[in-house]
Amino acid sequence: MLVCKSCFSDKELRAFIESLGKSGDCDVCDSKNIAVIELTELLDFFQEFLENFSRSENGVPLKSKIQESWSFFSSLDAASKILNSVIGQINTEIESSNDLVNYNGEITSNYSYWNELKEILKTERRFIPDIETIKELGWDGFFNTQYELTPDVKLYRARVHHKSGIKAYNTLEMMCPPPSLTKGGRANPSGIPFLYLSDNPDTVLYEVRASYLDELSIGEFHLISEKNAIRIVDFTEDTPLFQPDQKIETTIKSRLLRDLISRDLSKPMRRYDTEVDYIPTQFICEFIKTFTGASGIRFSSSLHPAGNNVVIFDQDIMECVKVTLKKVSLVSLGSTDLK
Repeated sequence: MLVCKSCFSDKELRAFIESLGKSGDCDVCDSKNIAVIELTELLDFFQEFLENFSRSENGVPLKSKIQESWSFFSSLDAASKILNSVIGQINTEIESSNDLVNYNGEITSNYSYWNELKEILKTERRFIPDIETIKELGWDGFFNTQYELTPDVKLYRARVHHKSGIKAYNTLEMMCPPPSLTKGGRANPSGIPFLYLSDNPDTVLYEVRASYLDELSIGEFHLISEKNAIRIVDFTEDTPLFQPDQKIETTIKSRLLRDLISRDLSKPMRRYDTEVDYIPTQFICEFIKTFTGASGIRFSSSLHPAGNNVVIFDQDIMECVKVTLKKVSLVSLGSTDLK
């Protein structure tokens, strides 16, 4: 069976198929004269991949489970045709793409430990958690989805003015408050300032909960010129499943864990939250800072999906180069029914 690059959404696999330089007609989606590969050449990949699933009465269809986590195929129809062909040619307990499955026990235990750890940090042991268990699960190697932040990248931070008619804050006033005034947040503990930035100037308006007619200062930040680049752990990266140089099990474990943590990092602070609610994500930032050597993290903004938030662990590597005075001229809110 010939299968073409258009049957897959995984960018690495599409690039691999293109690199083979073979064109033909796809037996799955009927595309003509397109980059193709013999499905048998991917059997080793699918053998290793499907070993990470087990049949489960409480699971979901295999094709849906794969799409839910990875969007690996271009469509459910392509997923069904390819998986059904593959399953008949490899050694697996799964019989069809419609079999109900879940991830196997080792993978489930690995990423679900995040929920267990959150409760331990909140209610049992705050300052001496079970680091050995975390390292045994391999978490110290799961935050390698990093990118380089360079001095040419613009980042932004906003401060709402306490009254109207005042001048914009100066560049120093746009930095972190002193430790004695630093409150705990999603990433930083009380008394330890982290610099919260966004990569979109509109995103900061949402992140500081600006209201109609509020006046605020927006600072533009850059990495100081003495630094060529710093490494940032990226929770926004859409990790490809097809990575020939890495075990698929490791890819799955790290992606599922990062997705869970990313959702917690992106949760907006609510009026009725307590600092205890932030302890798990504060811990994971400290873990990243200590065990990966990264200088910060990036995660999606749940308040403004067009932008991402960037947290820098040491503000001294950043500089505010200018500040602009703004007034909020439009606010748009929506609501959904609660069941």
